Amino acid sequence: MADEEARETAAPEEGEAKEAAATDTLALKDQRIAELTDDLKRLQADFDNYKKRVEKEWNERSKLATQRLMTDLLAVLDSFEKAIEDVKKNSDQDSLKAGLEGLQKQLLQILQREGLKEIKAEGKFDPFVHEALMREERSDVEEGEILEVYQKGYAIGQKPLRPTRVKVAKKKEPAVDPEENGDYTNGTNTNHKTEEDEDKTQ
Repeated sequence: MADEEARETAAPEEGEAKEAAATDTLALKDQRIAELTDDLKRLQADFDNYKKRVEKEWNERSKLATQRLMTDLLAVLDSFEKAIEDVKKNSDQDSLKAGLEGLQKQLLQILQREGLKEIKAEGKFDPFVHEALMREERSDVEEGEILEVYQKGYAIGQKPLRPTRVKVAKKKEPAVDPEENGDYTNGTNTNHKTEEDEDKTQ
C-alpha cells in the first residue's frame, strides 16, 4: 500500500515536471524566434540604408562627371564663337578650313578622354558594329567587303553607341550566255530545228 501511495504521489510530480520542461522549451523557442526576427529587421534596415547610400553616391558621381564634361565642352563652344567671329572678319577659305579642323580635333580629344572610340570600317562587314545601308554587286572584291562608309560609328569601351553605316560588296553572279545553254522560251529550246524546218532548207 505504501508503494502504491508513493507511485500515485510521484506521478503528478513527474507530469508537472514534464509540463514545466515543455513550457520552458516553448519559451526558449519563442525567444529565439524573436531574436532572429529582430536580426532580420536590422539586416533589412542596414540593406535599405546601403542601397540609399550607393544610389546617392552614384547620383553625385554622375553629376560630377556631367559637370566635368560640360566644362570641357564649354572650351569647344568658346572656340566655335571665336571661329564665327573670324569668319565674319575674314572670308579666307584656308583659314576657315583650318579653324574647323581644329574644332573637330578639340572636340574629339574631349570625347576620347571620356572613353569614346571610333569603330573601324576596314575589311569585312561585322553585323555587331556595322550597319549595311546598301549592297553593290562586285566581281573584283570578296563577298561582305566594306566598300564605302556613309557615317562613322562610335563606341564606349566595347559597347557600340552607334554602328558604322556602310556599303557592302555582294558577289556578282556570272552572266549566263544564252547561245551556250540554249535560249529557252516557255520551256522550248529555240536552237532545236524541227523536221519541217529541215525540209524547207533542202
